[in-house]
Amino acid sequence: MRRALLAAALLALAAPGRATFVRSVMDRVDTEPSFGSEYFLDLRSFAPPRAWDDAWSASSGGYRVNAASLDCCDLYLDQNLTFIRRLTPALEFRFRFVELSDKDRQEAHHWVELEQDLGGGWSAELFGEPTYHKEDADIGAGLRWRRGGWEARARRTAVDWNLNARGRTTQNYSLKPYTDEVALRAPINMWTLTAAGDLDEATRRAVPDERRVFFYRRSRAWAEIGKDEGWAPRVKYSYENQVKANTVAPGGAGTSEEARRQVHEVLASARVHPGPDDELEPGGALLIRAARLDLPGSPSGGAFYRRWEVQPYLRWRRRLSARLTSELSPSFSIGENRTRHPGGAEPDRFESVGEAKLGAALEFVFGKAGRLSLGGVLDLDTPGKAWDGGNVLAMFLF
Repeated sequence: MRRALLAAALLALAAPGRATFVRSVMDRVDTEPSFGSEYFLDLRSFAPPRAWDDAWSASSGGYRVNAASLDCCDLYLDQNLTFIRRLTPALEFRFRFVELSDKDRQEAHHWVELEQDLGGGWSAELFGEPTYHKEDADIGAGLRWRRGGWEARARRTAVDWNLNARGRTTQNYSLKPYTDEVALRAPINMWTLTAAGDLDEATRRAVPDERRVFFYRRSRAWAEIGKDEGWAPRVKYSYENQVKANTVAPGGAGTSEEARRQVHEVLASARVHPGPDDELEPGGALLIRAARLDLPGSPSGGAFYRRWEVQPYLRWRRRLSARLTSELSPSFSIGENRTRHPGGAEPDRFESVGEAKLGAALEFVFGKAGRLSLGGVLDLDTPGKAWDGGNVLAMFLF
């Protein structure tokens, strides 16, 4: 069991970051109005169980997908494909596909990586994302050190690295996008501490046909501590800071706007086995968001956003047979959501967040290598609106 937790940390350190700049972030500067009162609890309700996460982390590769209905028109989609092959005793090849699409951003990456052992616990990485349009290709390098259960890693990615030289349009970067990543894993007695951070450096992309310039910067950090013995406690804290801006010249398309946000989140969970066929996963999350929208051309039209939520949940999984597992998962959300318009262009809004949902699923088990779950969520706090969406989870381990 302890090996599974160590493998989880290794896989987390090995996975390329998702924070790299993608063109979809240019489509909309302020995304806060998209997050309705149920949105973040929906993401929690549709999340895979800890049992799945631990099995995925302990594997050497595989494919998994989470597809969930957010509303009539949008599908939450989280996909991962990992393939690792040792080519020589000192050279490893990896292919990774990651996709995350939600109401905030839509991005997909397919990374090809090589890692060469250098001796003394050191290794060097070379990786990239080839694309048909050369302007969209990414390339990067990294360095890793491992010894005695400890591990440290640093990587740098040049995003859209040859757009200025091989672009198909007049768009160009005056500040080119780079992503820097660092990670650390440390064993502490029976616990394992993992910490990581990534930075999308300041990026400025000109769109001459629309007479606008887009600016972007994003940083994220997280730390997790846990152990895989006893009741398997795990606590994770994450932080995000993002700035996006459109500067539109006179006669350009749209209006100038700038959006900033900071997000703090704490997630805790455990795995308890009251009987040979039952597993309980108690957990909870605390979410704190602060954001603002500024409109340079209309100072009275900006907005300040403040939101916090507490989300306790309980997942009960019961093995019905060797090939079938049932799941029930009540979850709740309590908090506040405030929107203030200091210029008075619109009335201020204050909402008390109070949501209750019940998730249910049937999981089909195909040996140790495959699982397929069909589930749905019921809305318990809205009379006459019981059905709140379904989702499909699948995981196939290599």
